[in-house]
Amino acid sequence: MKSTRFDRSSGTRLGCVLCTLAFALGSMHYVYAGDDDIVNAFGFEPNPPYGFTTTFNGTGQLEGQVNPPGAGQVISPGQWLRTRGAGLSTATVQSAMYAPGGGTQAVQVNRAANSDDRWAVPVNALGYPDYPNPAPPEPAQPCICITWDMKVMQTAGAANTFGPFFGVEAYDDDGNPVGLLGSLGVDSTTGEVLYQATGSGFYTATGATVNFGDWNRFQIKLDYSTHQYTIFKNYVNLGTFGYVDQGNIPGGLDQFSDADIATVAAAGDPASLALTGTAYFDNFLVREGTCIPEPSSVLLILCGMGMAASRFRRVR
Repeated sequence: MKSTRFDRSSGTRLGCVLCTLAFALGSMHYVYAGDDDIVNAFGFEPNPPYGFTTTFNGTGQLEGQVNPPGAGQVISPGQWLRTRGAGLSTATVQSAMYAPGGGTQAVQVNRAANSDDRWAVPVNALGYPDYPNPAPPEPAQPCICITWDMKVMQTAGAANTFGPFFGVEAYDDDGNPVGLLGSLGVDSTTGEVLYQATGSGFYTATGATVNFGDWNRFQIKLDYSTHQYTIFKNYVNLGTFGYVDQGNIPGGLDQFSDADIATVAAAGDPASLALTGTAYFDNFLVREGTCIPEPSSVLLILCGMGMAASRFRRVR
């Protein structure tokens, strides 16, 4: 993980309408022919026989819990594992805090000092993406979409400290060494939305920020036809960038192995490395195929929300 921070531009805030729009969109399901779930946590909800529990191993820890089968899947894609890290930070299924719009559970991630940790359902053996030569009768699917809701609590870092970073990282772990495809998340000290730059892996500000304690929807679109990833906050495009390690791995990156819930230091100085923090993750979904709703769907929802806002503005 890189220890240098740069390009820390001042953030811009999105309005409440866009945030609400994101969750209105999130409550809808967009299913297209040939699209399949890769890892769908179904909101980390307690849905037997494959649901999540707040009492697993006595603590509700995420690692070891079996992910439910999703659309296009007959069996579970596997267990949640702690994929990388020192092991001092925790990811726990709990019911005190969860995203609006339905559901009663989410994952709470607490970062411990000097402990960068990640959790994922590895799917190396499943052969994603279905591109460029999918097994019949699967259509060619160059895109994999990672979507999640996240609520970040503020870290009271000292002056000139950064992080920790809370977000999601996508990897190609089918080769040696492991290659980072892309990442997206939030600096819990500054509130900046960050991604990792192509080649260097440096955490870079997008210009967007979050309000601490608010839920936001994030998405990473991996496009294996261009070897680029596009990042979104509340369905607003924040930029497209080359895969982080595309030029660092012999032969490049052409497989998908895991999308990791991650908490890591956002800078390499001792004070930043020692910072702790908390964030909540909900509605985690990794899916191949179509990534975001069609523009017409967004406009319909936005228009409906606009009428509702005008109707109820006087009673607030």
